[in-house]
Amino acid sequence: MSPVSESAVRPLIETGRAQVEAYLKGKDQGWRSDASNLDLSFARNRLRHRVIPLLAAEFNVNLLETLDRTVHILEAEDALIRAITADWLREEQPAHELTIDASALASAPLGLARRVIREALRRAGSQLHDVAFEHIEGIRGLLEPGKSGKLVEIPGGFQAVREFDRLAFRPSPTPCPDYDYELKIPGSVHIPELGRIFRAEIVDKSANQTCPERVIVDGDSVGPYVRIRNWKPGDYYRPVGWPAGKVKKLFHKARIPRSHRASWPVLIADSTIVWVASFPVSRDFVPGGRSQRIVAIETVPS
Repeated sequence: MSPVSESAVRPLIETGRAQVEAYLKGKDQGWRSDASNLDLSFARNRLRHRVIPLLAAEFNVNLLETLDRTVHILEAEDALIRAITADWLREEQPAHELTIDASALASAPLGLARRVIREALRRAGSQLHDVAFEHIEGIRGLLEPGKSGKLVEIPGGFQAVREFDRLAFRPSPTPCPDYDYELKIPGSVHIPELGRIFRAEIVDKSANQTCPERVIVDGDSVGPYVRIRNWKPGDYYRPVGWPAGKVKKLFHKARIPRSHRASWPVLIADSTIVWVASFPVSRDFVPGGRSQRIVAIETVPS
């Protein structure tokens, strides 16, 4: 037990009972003994009054001195490992979560890897209460090939998640509720689940400015409005410049973490996907030479 740890200060932790009693006797000062220290129903007292005396008598009369010396050695080595761990994580600064290069951690010495995992959990906000050896080993298992998308739940409301070549540490997210909104053309709609606003406006035929947050579509094909909902398994999409296929595969190709996918906005006209936000517009809704109504749809933070 360290003399100083967090808010606790133990000024006499390295002073033996015999020394304290001798000092008090020399000052002609009495003292009171806590009766609970003799209660053998407590494991600490059984260790103090039974186990240690037996070990000292049978194996080493200087057992207490040996244990004290060993503790000092271990404390110094622990301080070294903590410094190495802090240096290893120096470049990993958490924002809403902390991420680590999975291959680099997999290549680290075993003892260091375990320390890094514990420290990463602490930096992510965990108090490490009830975090057992099995949890740390479970997280180490995420460093193996083919583990992208897998996660380990940690007591206290945290999780470690393998996302492609990164290992992320974060509070366990609350499930994203389904949402479904109507965006009139022209018009705008606020989606509180995303903290974003979607806008649609009629633009000139010469408009061609597109970016991950804005697309140009054929207004005649879209109709008077589009629906905006979160992604669903099975959604199929034909984005310009990308192979057609299920959106799930596009997410994987674009390296979108699984934790982000459930809330990802999808814009639909009738039953066909017009746009999956941040991807190109669907080939089915690209304006052509005969398009009479050109619509720009964009999303901005609210």
